[in-house]
Amino acid sequence: MRKIIRRIIVLFLIFIGGVAGFSCLMNSENTDNRTDFQTPEIPCMAMLLGDTEVNRMYGYARNMETDYMRDTLTPLGTDKTLAVSITPYGREIESLVYEIKSSDGSKVIENNKIKKFQEQEDGTLTAEFTLKKSILMNQEYTLMFTLNTDAGSWNYYTRVIQRAGLSTEKYVDFVNSFYQKAVSQDEKGDLSTYLESDDSPGNNSFYDLNIHAGLNMVSWGDLAPEISRPGIPSIKDINENTGSLSITYYITAENGEGEIERYQVEEFFRMRYDQTRVRLLDFHRSAKQILTMDQTIVAGGRLNLGVTDNNIQYKADTSGNLVAFVQQGDLWSYNVKTNKLIRIFSFRDTGSNDERNDHAQHDVKIVRVSKNGDVDFILYGYMNRGDHEGEVGTAVYHYNADQNVIEEKFFLSSTKAFEFLKQDIEEFAYVSKDGKLYLLLSDTLYQFQMEDKSYKALQEGMKKDCFYVSENSRYAAWMEGMDPYNTDKIVLLDLETGKQQEISADGGTKIRLFGFINNDMVYGLAKEEDIRRNGDETQFAMYEIRIQNSQGEVKKSYSRDGYYIMNVLFQDNLIQLERGKKEGDTYTPAGSEQILNNVRDKKDETFSVVMLTTERQANITGIQFAKTDVQEPLTTEAKFMESSRDNVLNMEQKETGEEAYYVYAMGKLWGIYENAAKAVQAADENMGVVLNQKQQYIWERGNAKDQGDISLSDIPEAVKAAPLDPNTLKEEVRNMGTVADLTGCTLDQILYEISYQRPVITRSKDGQARVIVGFDLYNTYLYDPQTQKTEPMGLKDSKKTFEENGNVFLCYMEDIE
Repeated sequence: MRKIIRRIIVLFLIFIGGVAGFSCLMNSENTDNRTDFQTPEIPCMAMLLGDTEVNRMYGYARNMETDYMRDTLTPLGTDKTLAVSITPYGREIESLVYEIKSSDGSKVIENNKIKKFQEQEDGTLTAEFTLKKSILMNQEYTLMFTLNTDAGSWNYYTRVIQRAGLSTEKYVDFVNSFYQKAVSQDEKGDLSTYLESDDSPGNNSFYDLNIHAGLNMVSWGDLAPEISRPGIPSIKDINENTGSLSITYYITAENGEGEIERYQVEEFFRMRYDQTRVRLLDFHRSAKQILTMDQTIVAGGRLNLGVTDNNIQYKADTSGNLVAFVQQGDLWSYNVKTNKLIRIFSFRDTGSNDERNDHAQHDVKIVRVSKNGDVDFILYGYMNRGDHEGEVGTAVYHYNADQNVIEEKFFLSSTKAFEFLKQDIEEFAYVSKDGKLYLLLSDTLYQFQMEDKSYKALQEGMKKDCFYVSENSRYAAWMEGMDPYNTDKIVLLDLETGKQQEISADGGTKIRLFGFINNDMVYGLAKEEDIRRNGDETQFAMYEIRIQNSQGEVKKSYSRDGYYIMNVLFQDNLIQLERGKKEGDTYTPAGSEQILNNVRDKKDETFSVVMLTTERQANITGIQFAKTDVQEPLTTEAKFMESSRDNVLNMEQKETGEEAYYVYAMGKLWGIYENAAKAVQAADENMGVVLNQKQQYIWERGNAKDQGDISLSDIPEAVKAAPLDPNTLKEEVRNMGTVADLTGCTLDQILYEISYQRPVITRSKDGQARVIVGFDLYNTYLYDPQTQKTEPMGLKDSKKTFEENGNVFLCYMEDIE
C-alpha cells in the first residue's frame, strides 16, 4: 500500500513539475519577443545664422520627393556661403554631401562633399561651404544633405533662396527674445507693444492664442512654466517686406498636487522690419499638454486631458465601457469598468528629454475598439524611432489587451512629407476585420491585402466633393463621373465585405450624393430640366431627398409639392434642407426644413468632450463619463511584439495629373486646391503664399510691388493674342510656360503677378480681351491685341470694369529654367 501511495505522490510531483516547466517555457516564448522601442540613432542637423541655429532638420532613411519637402527656408547671402551644425548623438560622422536641386527636384544644380568639421564645446560639429554655381534670384531651390556615419546614411532637407533686402537676423533675434521673455516674465511689459490686445472673443485658452490676446495670457498667466527644452527658430517664408517664422519649445509646470506637467508649445510669427524696429503683424501660439504616466489623468468622472484641442479623436466600444483617445500623437485607452488606463502607443520615452522622441510629425487614427479591450489603429507620418526610424509611412497596428502588446500588421512606405500624407489619411483610411487596408492616396482609392502585400486601385480620379464616408467608416460612397451636378449613379462600398452596390437615377433624372447621417446614405434626385447652369454656378433643384441604409432600404424621404430642395447641410445631429421655389428660369430661396437624427450610440451616451475653466491652466479639455466614484486607476504601458515577418510595402504611387496649388500659411501646409483663384483667396485670408506643382510662387501676401512694367517683347505672341479660354491658352504656351486661371480674384491680388513680370489676360470693356502689362499708383496699362497698342485705365475704373466683366484673369508664367 505504501509503495502505491509513494508512486502516486511521485507521479503527481512529476506532473506538477511538467506543468510548471511547460508554463515557464510558454511564458518565455510569449514574452521574449515583447520589447520597448529602441533608442533613436539618427543625428540631427540645423543651419547656422552666425552662431545661432535655425531650421532644425531630422534625418530621413529614404530619398524623399523634394517638391513635398518644404518645411524650412534658408536665405542665401550674396557670398553664397552657408553654415551647418550637426548634433551627432553618439554617431561617428564620416562626411557630409550637399546637393542643390531645382525646387521640383528635376534638375541637379550642384553637389559636393564636406569632410572637415569644427567640433564645438557642446559636442556639435559645424562646417561652412560656398556654392560654386549661381542660382536665380527670388527662386526657391532644394538643398539636400546626405550625412554618412558609422551607423548608416541619412538625408536632410531645407530650401534655399537668394533675395535682396532681407532682415533675417532681426526676425530670428525677435522670435528668440519674445518667447523667452514671455516664459521668464523678465521685461514682459515690452511684449505689450507688439500685441494688438482687444476684447474680441477667444484667447482664453493656452492652446489657441493670437495677436489679439492680452499680455497676461501671452505671458502664461498663473501657469508659472519653465523652459525644459529651448526652441530653434524655423524660417517658413521671407521676402523684402515680411518674414514668417515658427518655433517649437517645451515647458514644464507644477500643478497643485506637486505633479510636473509637460507642454509642447508652437508659436508662429509674421513680422516686418521698418529700419528702426521689428513690427509684429501676426502671432499665434498653441500649447499642447503631453500626458505622462506619472500624472493624475482620471478623476471626478472624467479623463483630464488638460490644455489641448477640444476636437478630441476618441472611439468607444459598443458596450460603452472602453474608450480610446489620441493626444499629441500618443494613443491611450481607459476601461471604465476595470478602472485601467493604458498608454498603448507613444514614441516618447519616460524620463528622457531627447528631442528626437518628441518630433511631432506623426499622428494616430483609431479604427476600432473591441469589448475585450483590443484596439486597431493606424500610425502615419515620420517614424521617430523603432524599426522604421527615419521613414515616412502608414503603419497598421493591433493592440492585444490580454497580452498588453501591439503588433505591426503592415507598413506602407512613402516619399512624401507628413503634411501631405496627413491630408490623405485624414480624408479616409480604414482597416477591415479580415485584414484589408483601404486608403485614399493622391485621389485614388486603394485596397491592400496586408497579409501578402498585394493591392489594387478601386477608383481613380476621386474628387473630394464626390466622395463620402459613413460615421463608423465602414461604408464609402462616391458619384460616378466625379461631377456632383451630372451624375447618373452612386457606388456604395461595404469595406468589411468588399461588396459594392449601385444606386442609379431613373431616365431623365440626375442623382447627387451629400454624405451620411450615422451610417445611412443621404442623396437627392433632380429632373434634368430643373437643373440650371450659369457659368461656374449650378442650381441643382431636387424634387426628393432620400435617406437609405446599406441594405438598400429607404428609411426616410422628403418632398413637398411646389418646393425644390436646393442644398443639404449637416449640422450635428440634424440635416438641414435648403428649399427654393421656381420663378421663371431661376429659383429663389424659400426657407429651410430640418430632419432630426434621434439615434445615439453608446459612445455618445457614455462619453462626451467637456470644456472647463481653471484659474491656473485657463481653459482645459476632458472626456466625461457617467461613473464618478472612481479611485486612482491602474496605469500601464503596452509593449511591442517583435516580428520576423516582412510587413513593408514600397509602392510607387500614381500622380493624378490634375493641377494642384499648395497654400502655406501659419507655418504649415494650409491646404491643397485644384482652383488657383481659391488658393489665392485662402492665402490672402490667412496671410500665406501659393505655390504650384513646380514649386513656383503663384502669389504671396504682402509682397506685391508698387508698380510693374512688362516689355511687350518679353511676352509670347500666343499671350498677346489674348485668348479668354484657359484651355486654348494652355495649349498655345505648353512648351514655354504654364497658365494659372485666377478668375474670381480681385485686381489687388492680380497686381502681384504684374509686379513679377507675369502678363495677365483679362476681359475688359464690352467683354473685349486685353492683356495687363503694367500698373502704377494711378493706372493699369492694358494691351489691345486688335490695335496692338497699350492704353492706361485708372485703377478705380479698372477694378469696376473687371468686376462687371466677371473678374476673368489668366496669368502666364514662364517655366523654371
